[in-house]
Amino acid sequence: MANERITSLQVAKGAGVSQSAVSRVFTPGASASKTTREKVLRAANELGYRPNILARAMITGKSRIIGLVVAYLENQFYPLAVERLSVALQAKGYHVLVFMASQEIEGVEDVMKEILDYQVDGIVLASVSMSSDLATRCNDHGVPVVLFNRDQDDEHMCSVTTDNYQGSREIAAHFAQIGHTRIGYIAGFEGATTQRDRELGFRDA
Repeated sequence: MANERITSLQVAKGAGVSQSAVSRVFTPGASASKTTREKVLRAANELGYRPNILARAMITGKSRIIGLVVAYLENQFYPLAVERLSVALQAKGYHVLVFMASQEIEGVEDVMKEILDYQVDGIVLASVSMSSDLATRCNDHGVPVVLFNRDQDDEHMCSVTTDNYQGSREIAAHFAQIGHTRIGYIAGFEGATTQRDRELGFRDA
């Protein structure tokens, strides 16, 4: 049949190698000799074979998918950060699945439950937070969670962010040192830890 799906066994026969060798060639990080890799890729190209990622995920328990949750993209910082994160993950054999959510914890919770259905290998939350209960559930499922540009006091989550408190404090101190006495502060989203830390640093200067 013209629409028959080509299998790894057919590729193995065409390349004159074992089926496990075909699997290694298409598995990121797995070892395969240069000769074997060339044979397999040549046969796969001739037959029009593409590996079944979903089937492999069911066998290995690893989807090689990272769920990325973002609240908004109006700030040009985030599209650039998402692009660089995606490129870095793809270089390691991972793929990024992007979900949009509101900045409220309730909105994030709904999205997070959906993400877990995709059997992701990890979750990155960009400028959003989540409840401790959901963080514990992710940990129980073996799914690591990383907060980006946010911080949260929870042992089940890691965070990648700047020292917002110290940065804001140094800026305010600089203005004061050069003689300014009426210094304004424009706050961000009230529920964000970044806003909280920046305002605290500004007031403590």
